[in-house]
Amino acid sequence: MDTNNRNDLEIICAANKEMLDYFNARFLEKLEEIQNLKTQSFEIDVKIEELEKTKDIYAFKSNSRKSVFTPNTTEDADNVRGQIIDQQIEDLRSVQEGLLTSLRNQEIKLNALKRRLNTLNEAQDALKNISPDSIKSNVYDEDEGFEFIEMDDNPKPQINHGHNILMQDAFDKTYLSTLIDRNIKNNLLTMTNKLELLTYLLGTDISRAKLTLKEVVASSKDITNSINDIQSKLNQNIDSGKNLWSQVDEFIMKQRELNPEYLIDANVECSDYELSVHPVFIINTLVLIEMFFDNIFKHSGANKIDFSLDITPSSIECELSDNGIGISDNYLVTSPWYSSLHKAHEIIHLLGGSLSINGDITQGTSIRFSYPIQFNS
Repeated sequence: MDTNNRNDLEIICAANKEMLDYFNARFLEKLEEIQNLKTQSFEIDVKIEELEKTKDIYAFKSNSRKSVFTPNTTEDADNVRGQIIDQQIEDLRSVQEGLLTSLRNQEIKLNALKRRLNTLNEAQDALKNISPDSIKSNVYDEDEGFEFIEMDDNPKPQINHGHNILMQDAFDKTYLSTLIDRNIKNNLLTMTNKLELLTYLLGTDISRAKLTLKEVVASSKDITNSINDIQSKLNQNIDSGKNLWSQVDEFIMKQRELNPEYLIDANVECSDYELSVHPVFIINTLVLIEMFFDNIFKHSGANKIDFSLDITPSSIECELSDNGIGISDNYLVTSPWYSSLHKAHEIIHLLGGSLSINGDITQGTSIRFSYPIQFNS
């Protein structure tokens, strides 16, 4: 490549990288704006629910005071309070409607940014194919931490793994935060309102007080279940110091117990049961297995699962198959970027492994993944 062409290519590459950096920053800013709007909308939901429960208390107090000797009044103090609360609820719903409109507009803009990023990533890949050596040596310094991956004979579409992994990690944290807000904080607020009502009912209506107390107990159980669910999603049930094969056996037994409608045929082989697998492989292998089983339970429509895991001193190989409805060849395109299948691809990429998923309506779905492993001495 002559000097002029090399300089032109360097200018184009530098411009493309600058645009990528700009739109990546805009994309993350837009994500943060969307999350803030969702948080505001959630807080309004909580406030509306709180006001409605307060209104119910006033309505109950007004009704409980009435008797055959009580004169009819058109507007007593409690009714006035109820009308004020109605107006507050109406105002909050009006504000929330505006937030939802803004949220929809921001999501449209986010999708537009995503399309631009895809185009720029494709351009980056095309430039890399033109002259990887000149781009590496002249445009991107080693200090920037940028490294081109050698292209194989059959290049695959450009996948920005680093961006995907960071985005999925951010999504997981946001999702767990949402669960805490919705399933724990919201339930605690509901329990607080019920306990306040219970305090009043104990002196006026014992029957309704007993019913409210049962509702508080039920809410307490819901909170406990939510905490257990979130704890499970944080992988607190994985013991990185325990043998991988025994934990997989325990997982299979638990799935058979929880899903008796499925026939689960499992085979776990380990060449040396005394081998100690590095914790990073224990954790991620169990995460992947649970992820694929969960996907089968939710989406396959199957009633039979065949599972095998082979652990050797050098690798882990796993196969799952079901007799369900199969899976589309372009599932990575049709499924959301934060879906479990996308996450599985990124985890296996980080582990230096390979993953294949295929199937159809007659044969169900077949999943195979493997990666090299290390063992502690």
